[in-house]
Amino acid sequence: MALSGRLAIIAGGLGGLGTATALALRKHSARLALLYAPQEAPRRDSVLTSVFGSGSHEDITTHECDITSSASVDALFSTLSATYSSPSSAFPSILVNSAGYVSVQPLHLTTADEAQRNFLPNLLGPLIVSNAWYNLYMTRKRLAEESRLPVPPGRIVSISSQAAHLALDGHGAYCASKAGLMGLTRCQANEWGRDGITANTVSPTVALTALGRKAWGEGRQREDHLARIPAGRFVEPEEVAGAVEFLCGDGASMVNGGDVRIDGGFTTSGGFQVR
Repeated sequence: MALSGRLAIIAGGLGGLGTATALALRKHSARLALLYAPQEAPRRDSVLTSVFGSGSHEDITTHECDITSSASVDALFSTLSATYSSPSSAFPSILVNSAGYVSVQPLHLTTADEAQRNFLPNLLGPLIVSNAWYNLYMTRKRLAEESRLPVPPGRIVSISSQAAHLALDGHGAYCASKAGLMGLTRCQANEWGRDGITANTVSPTVALTALGRKAWGEGRQREDHLARIPAGRFVEPEEVAGAVEFLCGDGASMVNGGDVRIDGGFTTSGGFQVR
């Protein structure tokens, strides 16, 4: 799979799944635009060094952006449009929505404010960013067609969750937000498929990012959850990135509106074991 000459825009680009995806796409020569939330600015340099090594990386740019703000997203994509509008620049053909938020509390204690904290980055943010990306992609596509240049296929991959498929205690707002993200993705697949774009989701179980290891590294909750996964373990970030990598490639051209569950069988087993 060759992604040379293509730009992958990754929302949540400094997170564990975002950086794993960036590495997976970069090995196929994709250029990268990593979006990060304002509160992540202090850790940007350390993350880039730890993931990509020291030195300059001309194929990687980073952009502070509040994906839940239309004004912030519009400003960013105006900059990207100016940078990637010429035929000689990388084609902004890939979008990965990997930013997100999760909180845990009983459903009857979930306030409107706490629900919003889940809905905004998990659902509204991907909607705003995807719409901005679509306009950028279509503008560049028209310019390429006018110049009789090849147009790479458009790819949107959004990180959903096992929580979109079943109920998880204490995760009411999160489950709802991720289920909504899957509905949004199906609509993108339906409306934008005719424009040469595919839109899909991946639904991992607990991913062992730095945050995942901190939250699920030990304790009764960890053991109870693992007991319900037929594979007997949580997923590594690189395994999630591998699925995203496939969906971004030319070989996935007929995978549209789908979801790849990377949960070791958690959502299909029901968690029942016969002793």
